Order: sequence, then C-alpha cells, then structure tokens
Amino acid sequence: MPQSKILADTNSYLRLANNIRPLLCVEFGGQKYCLYVLAETNLEIQKSSRLKHKFYWALEDEHCLERATSPVISKQQKKQVEAAYSIIWEYVETDFSGPSKTDVRYLAHSFVLGFPVVTDDRDMRAVAEVFEIPTQKTLELLKVMVEVDHITLDKVAAIIAYWRYNDDFPADLRADLREIFEGQISVD
Repeated sequence: MPQSKILADTNSYLRLANNIRPLLCVEFGGQKYCLYVLAETNLEIQKSSRLKHKFYWALEDEHCLERATSPVISKQQKKQVEAAYSIIWEYVETDFSGPSKTDVRYLAHSFVLGFPVVTDDRDMRAVAEVFEIPTQKTLELLKVMVEVDHITLDKVAAIIAYWRYNDDFPADLRADLREIFEGQISVD
C-alpha cells in the first residue's frame, strides 16, 4: 500500500515537532500516513527572528535533517503546482487577505497532489475551501494518531500543555477539543 502523505504547514509543524520525535517521514497506521513539510518551512524558520527565538529548538540538527525531505514530485507536477500557485495567489491578492506566499505554496501542492494540509490558520482554511483543497486541523491529526495507536491521549495532553506554556494555542482550541476529542481532554 502506498503512503497516505499529509503536508503540515509551518505552524502545525512547530506545534508538534518538539513533542513527537521523529514527526516527519514516519509511516503510522494501516493507511501508512506520513507527514511532510515543504522546503519553504525551512526558509520561514530561518528568516523569521520571531520563529527562531520562540522555536529555537527547530534549528537543532535533528529537526533540520528531518525537514530536509520533501515529497518527491515529477516535472509535470511541478509545472502544475506553479500554475495552481499562480491562480490561488491571484485569488488571495484580489479577494482575500491573510494567507502568506508559503501558505499558498502549501495549498498549491495539496491541490495538485491531493494530499491534505494540516493547518490551524483560519484564512488558509477558508481559501482551501474555495478551491476544494482538503485540510485538517492539528487536533484532527492528533486524533488520527491516537486512533491508530501512534501516540496516546496522555501525549496529546502533554502537547496541549506545551502549547499553553509556549502561548501558542491553535484557533478554536477549546471548541475543537470538545468536538474532536469528545471531552477526553481539556485545556483547563
């Protein structure tokens, strides 16, 4: 069975990578789920002084090496990604503010390759909906990981505690916890 690839945007990656090691390029579950980031995530982390300060651990060799592998795509798919990027970026510039060029790059890859994108960014999710691009929230990904015994509920609780400590809660966390984890975990 081929991998069920999933792209994790920069924020979702940073919310998980320090707590689930290794996070990327590891198959889990019967569907062989496997998370990847795009090279743009490396660039975002390296260029942003805010990200370098808040997520200093992401510059450690372990994490840099893990991010070095992106999904392999053909030349034709690269052209399709560029075309999709142009169309989605034009939409964002004219009709919708919010998503960054990196966000749009993730959406374009997902559009062409059919991989879902894990993101908690409301604007990015709204654009994805317009183009019928599959998305998941970070908590939805964690639920899948629990269901296939890749991580435990205790690990999810520890991750949420880390988010609290780091003051980095995903949008709609409380409501999503109730809906996705059906009261099994709370923020308070």
